[in-house]
Amino acid sequence: MAGDAMLGIVKSASGARWVSAKTALSASEIDRHAAALSETIDDLPLPIARIMAARGLTRDTIDAYLEPRLRDLLPNPSYFKDLDKAAERLADCVEDGAPIGIFGDYDVDGAAAAALLLMVMRQLGVVCDVHIPNRFSEGYGPNADALMALQAKGASLLVTVDCGITAHAPLAAVAKTGMDVIVIDHHIAGPELPKAHSVVNPNRLDEDGDYGYLCATSVVFIVIAGILRTLRQRGYFTKTRTAPDLLNHLDLVALATICDVVPLIGLNRAFVRQGLKVMAQRYHHGLAKLADIAGVNDAPNAYALGFLIGPRINAAGRLGASDLGVQLLSASDPETAAGLALRLDDLNKERRQIEEAVRVVALDRAAQSPHHVIILADEGWHEGVIGIVAGRVRERYGKPAMIISMGPDGVGKGSARGIAGFRLGNAVIAAHQAGIIEGGGGHDMAAGFSVRASQIAAFQAFMDERFLAEFNGVAPQVSHTASAVLSVAGCQPVIADWLDKMGPFGSGNAEPRFVLPDCRVKSARRVGGDGAHLSCRLDDGSGVINAIAFQAGGTAVGKAIEAAVNGDYLHILGRVRRDRFRGGNAMQIEIDDVAEPRLAAGYNR
Repeated sequence: MAGDAMLGIVKSASGARWVSAKTALSASEIDRHAAALSETIDDLPLPIARIMAARGLTRDTIDAYLEPRLRDLLPNPSYFKDLDKAAERLADCVEDGAPIGIFGDYDVDGAAAAALLLMVMRQLGVVCDVHIPNRFSEGYGPNADALMALQAKGASLLVTVDCGITAHAPLAAVAKTGMDVIVIDHHIAGPELPKAHSVVNPNRLDEDGDYGYLCATSVVFIVIAGILRTLRQRGYFTKTRTAPDLLNHLDLVALATICDVVPLIGLNRAFVRQGLKVMAQRYHHGLAKLADIAGVNDAPNAYALGFLIGPRINAAGRLGASDLGVQLLSASDPETAAGLALRLDDLNKERRQIEEAVRVVALDRAAQSPHHVIILADEGWHEGVIGIVAGRVRERYGKPAMIISMGPDGVGKGSARGIAGFRLGNAVIAAHQAGIIEGGGGHDMAAGFSVRASQIAAFQAFMDERFLAEFNGVAPQVSHTASAVLSVAGCQPVIADWLDKMGPFGSGNAEPRFVLPDCRVKSARRVGGDGAHLSCRLDDGSGVINAIAFQAGGTAVGKAIEAAVNGDYLHILGRVRRDRFRGGNAMQIEIDDVAEPRLAAGYNR
């Protein structure tokens, strides 16, 4: 039965069911709210008004949604457990001129969090030494040797950012030396906290979870707000000794928020919206130079952060140059920043080549997997790209994906990407607690772990069982959500402009997707260095529009498009965007999926 299937599509070219975006409102209620929004906002297109109404936006809430303000959404730092304690200890370092050591993670969030703390403490006159672990020789999270090395270099206090919440043994070893450690993290915590002076983490089990969606850099931002407040209360700042302007660093918070794929709701929306405005001012030399080299010529947006700038910073950690990201983001002069940006760009090119080799093999093997959670392992896979490949597998097959790089010692390091409704991080932690894997943790949508080759089969069974349990024994069918039906003639610039205003898009604020029914494919050709993408022209009788299907070359979606050239009609599911490639500005459809109308339930043409 078609049920709620949009246009009767129960199995598209990708094997997905097309469904309308979920809403608690009836069609008549959506119409009423959309009309009210149109009366409130000038030049609001009806399709956009209906999408907003379906998402529960009203005349009373629309302003806060479109222009979220930090002063309305930023919590009192004291809201978080241990934050006042951490702020007091770090304020002591400022007043005493005592050096600190910072231990961060090797991804964008870790680099941004470390750079943010480094720059503000440096502005306050505190000497900081930063250590970012080598992914291959040290692995994820704090290790006792590195922490002790920071101590030996003169640090009077250690701070871990974007890590530390599960580092019980290393932090216990440091504690025995009498050294204080402050943990600032956002990963899911266990029942027992690590031994530390203070642990600031919105995902502590004794927190209420209201801010569990924050990335680590956001938590660091709030901790710094607490430090500055403490110093003001102590009378530290004077007419000649002024406080740093924390708002100047919102671009780092926005970058980390986008790249860590945390929900773009509440405070996160304000962080990103305001952070993009700061980034446009080119306050940080490193971000400015990297934006230039990445070809970000217009005002920066979430896409630029997530797909152009973020991957270049991540490339450093993926290929063993883990500290380059922090160096770039904290660079104090343009010349140094330019050199670092070039190095990161070169590393990213190398990363892409390595990734492609792993991706091709992994996607082919994943197609043969009968499991609810796809787990693949190989000794030849580069550890630095397995997270990206896991994301590609998840995108292609609509299942949680776990990609493992096996080491010569029989222990594999894995990276996982999840789907909505499945608490991936919790499942990985549970597998560790059950003794199936060596270690691991993460978020609902991303996780990391280590596992012995001999335990992979048991891990597979555990994850499949856990997956089914979360969905009450029935594996969900892959589905694609569409917000509205649109014609080619309806794909006007005003639609794209309003979609920009509704951003940033991501988890918790999904980018609207549209169905363009009954399109003829006028032409299609493979583009990109390896023919990975498919460029085509669509005609639905109301007009003609360019379209692009990224990573569709050789896939079921790509083959369906190529087979339909000057032939059968196709329903198109995709996103309405401006094509800004090489300075362009024409309207374009980014195709996510296609379906043959004749295969739809109830088709009677």
